[in-house]
Amino acid sequence: MEHPRIEVRNLKKSFREKVILDGINLKVCAGKSLVIIGASGSGKSVLTRCIVGLLKPDNGDILLDGQLLNPDLMNNRAFIASSIGYLFQNAALFDSLTVLENVSFGPLFMQKRNIKEANQIAKEIMLKLDINPKFWFLHPKELSGSSRKIVAVARALAVKPKVIIFDEPSTGLDVRASQKLDSLIRDCVEKENITSITITHDMNSARRIADDIAMLHEGKFIWSGKSNQMNKSNNINVERFIQPFLDTNFNTIRGSQ
Repeated sequence: MEHPRIEVRNLKKSFREKVILDGINLKVCAGKSLVIIGASGSGKSVLTRCIVGLLKPDNGDILLDGQLLNPDLMNNRAFIASSIGYLFQNAALFDSLTVLENVSFGPLFMQKRNIKEANQIAKEIMLKLDINPKFWFLHPKELSGSSRKIVAVARALAVKPKVIIFDEPSTGLDVRASQKLDSLIRDCVEKENITSITITHDMNSARRIADDIAMLHEGKFIWSGKSNQMNKSNNINVERFIQPFLDTNFNTIRGSQ
């Protein structure tokens, strides 16, 4: 039986009296893509930030390749930072650094490579992602929204992580840019054998990215399975969530006839 790359056991998180995560369990194996869907406020971002160590859960365990992660320990922080990449909604690039400096940041400061090695790693990753060398010495403010997100993916890949977490990657992108980024995420999974966890409210994007989909509702997973099984979930909350996308696709088809 294949062991999970990332595993969450009975994770709980509250803010004051409000329960956000109420006993979350999940497993994702190497080279697989899990998409987590759910309405705003359902706990998607809180869950992923607990996994990457940005938030401390009230209870529960997070394991990477069977190793318990504890961000309170200094050696665990370095292990988490080099093993789990995180792509924020706004890309969160360093505004004062060039594209090349952003991508080389991880190898240089987290992995203690020298500047020549870090830059070489960054250039190889950027060429692999078709980031034109003419952009390498620009600053993030000089790039489009989709280009900033692709650079953020390159920065995450530069440390050769085992897991990458994508937080609403299609937010703010047009359809074409969103599809390009979705294709890039699938390439990370299939060609680099990276485990990905993506949170999104966009079902079209979710279906392009996912091997499996899980839905969070009121702090719990209420459904999980393959994307082509969602229409037969027999769960009223899942049906309500995906219905607008079904209606949109139906109207698009009718309009093209």
